[in-house]
Amino acid sequence: MDLGTILLLAAVATGVLDALILLLGPRINRYENYSFVASAISFLAGLGAVVWMGILIFSNQFQYEYVNQVTSIDSSLMLKLSGLWAGQSGSLVFWTFLSFTLYFGFRALTRGYEDDKLVYRAAIIMVAQSVLVAANALIARPFRLGEAPIPTDGLGLNPLLSTIWNVIHPPIIFIAYALILVPFSVKLAGFTMSSEERNSDPIPVVGAYVRFTTIFAWLMLSAGIAIGGYWAYIVLGWGGYWAWDPVETTSLIPWLLLTAYYHSKPTLKNNDVIRDSFLVMAYITVLFATWTTRSGVLSSVHGFGLSLISWTMLATLFSTFIIGVVLALRAGFADMVDDDESQTEPGFFDTSNVRLFSIKIALIGLIILATTSAIGVALPAVYNLRIAIFDPANLSDNMIGIDIEFFRMGFYAACVLFIASAFYCMRTNFLTHRIRGFVLLVVFGIGAILAVLTVFGGLGPIPTNYWPANFLIVPAVAGIGFLVIAFIRQMAGKEKIGSTRQIGRLMLHLGLIILLLGVFMSENIVYESNAGYVENEMREIAPNIYIQVHQIDLVYYNHDRDFNLIVTVNVIENTTQGFRIIGIGYSTVTGHPGWNMVSHSVYVDSSAARDVFIAVTGFSQLFPGVYQVTVHTKILPLISLVWIGAFLMVSAMLPIFGMEAQSLLRSLRGKEEHLYEDEPEEMTPEVQGN
Repeated sequence: MDLGTILLLAAVATGVLDALILLLGPRINRYENYSFVASAISFLAGLGAVVWMGILIFSNQFQYEYVNQVTSIDSSLMLKLSGLWAGQSGSLVFWTFLSFTLYFGFRALTRGYEDDKLVYRAAIIMVAQSVLVAANALIARPFRLGEAPIPTDGLGLNPLLSTIWNVIHPPIIFIAYALILVPFSVKLAGFTMSSEERNSDPIPVVGAYVRFTTIFAWLMLSAGIAIGGYWAYIVLGWGGYWAWDPVETTSLIPWLLLTAYYHSKPTLKNNDVIRDSFLVMAYITVLFATWTTRSGVLSSVHGFGLSLISWTMLATLFSTFIIGVVLALRAGFADMVDDDESQTEPGFFDTSNVRLFSIKIALIGLIILATTSAIGVALPAVYNLRIAIFDPANLSDNMIGIDIEFFRMGFYAACVLFIASAFYCMRTNFLTHRIRGFVLLVVFGIGAILAVLTVFGGLGPIPTNYWPANFLIVPAVAGIGFLVIAFIRQMAGKEKIGSTRQIGRLMLHLGLIILLLGVFMSENIVYESNAGYVENEMREIAPNIYIQVHQIDLVYYNHDRDFNLIVTVNVIENTTQGFRIIGIGYSTVTGHPGWNMVSHSVYVDSSAARDVFIAVTGFSQLFPGVYQVTVHTKILPLISLVWIGAFLMVSAMLPIFGMEAQSLLRSLRGKEEHLYEDEPEEMTPEVQGN
């Protein structure tokens, strides 16, 4: 048996032992010490498994099937590193390490609090989930030896994954997924207790660890999704920076739920079950996203095929979902107040506090978007799962998916609420509430006119070719203007400068609306073409914008899966001074015989106002040595706002993340004092020792 398999078995076994020790609890003398040692061993075993996997990859041990699939002798050190998570089984080993690391961190931070009911139960849930992840990694057989003679070289990464983005994007997403385990476990443990028990006398280090991991997960997910979008943007065939691909969509859902949790904190102060359910469901949707990738029942550019791990991951998802929903419902019913008490509480749609009401509106938008995203993935997944069970041979022929328009309508419906709430969610004296309402009516009225013109046409140029986008462009611009002015007023001292959190929230909302405006403008293409070009041919692709295929260089051609074509493209602008080259770049097409596929590299000429997206999608030989290439072009206006908005959102949360990190450190420094604050002062060390 391979060392890596032994280490995974050790992680599973010690994790199970740890859970059993915790379940028996006080029946075992000094159970907390034995449990802590078990948690340390499971952490070391998970660490050892991922380190061993790295050693095998970097030393080119091609006798292992996984190593043979993800690396080769010529792979760079960075690409070898990405082999740790590039494949299905390797990513599960990496996730196993992360889960046990977070669990051991929880046990180390809460050392001495083992008799606390919340800590005790959260530890059981956390180690159980870590064991399930490790068991799935074990079932995936990452350290399986190949049956054929040992290859002299590996296949290497899929050409689409042989990029620096594969080194950055996947581990960020996996770290975010693993981090959500902490708030999930603590909040779910709280659901097993009465409201008084989980809310009275909180342990500072537990609350600090939950807040720290939650905001860290949000930051990592935000960065991971943005980086993944850019990666998809520069890879032809992935549908631009966002295509509502099932794996893209399922990675968005936990981000939406984490964001919804932060919106629910000020609006659901008296209903912690609903508020904390967002964190519980966030981790369940992480399992759903993982299963989606590994199920093989959804068509995705990210997915793996149908295998045993598809079913074990489904069992993990289903069991966790049932437990989470049952405990949340149980806690909700247990905490229900009687009718007389409920009448004294303001309703959810109470408008006496305009700012809180606007946050509730944004929360509804997040729920709408998360719900439509989940339905759009879950329904075809359930249908295709039935085919996978009863007619697996015809799965690929009969697989269905929901049309992208379903996702887009949910997105644009939510955006209406996001933009409207932006006018009221910040504390500022700039414009009264009544004037803001009037401005909203005006800008949405203008948007409605643009939407009607899009549908019926006839009265001049319009921003995009999609009516929901045109409906929201003017309100988004107004929202950006309002938030920018509010921010400038605070910085100029015309208003009392808010706390760091207040300024961070302002920047966060500003970044979101900027990002949305970039989406409205860039994803609804007005100028797009697909045409054949010979060398030195020039064509207009948009008013006053031309492209010229300057040179076609077929480096080699063996057959239609073994070639390399490099096309030099000039982007030319027609100005008052005449034609001027504003960009020169290369678009390539390469055949990969080992993978039986073709990859593309696009050329993007970027400016603040627009991107010119150029991709060569194919070629043919007209005469000996004379070739014609098929060039796909798009003009993407204001797409830079997408990246600027994402950057602002992440940047806005960094100071708050720093504050939570400081809070965690403070709680650790005060831990010893807090542990013994209830001890009688007259108790001597000798008595304590007895």
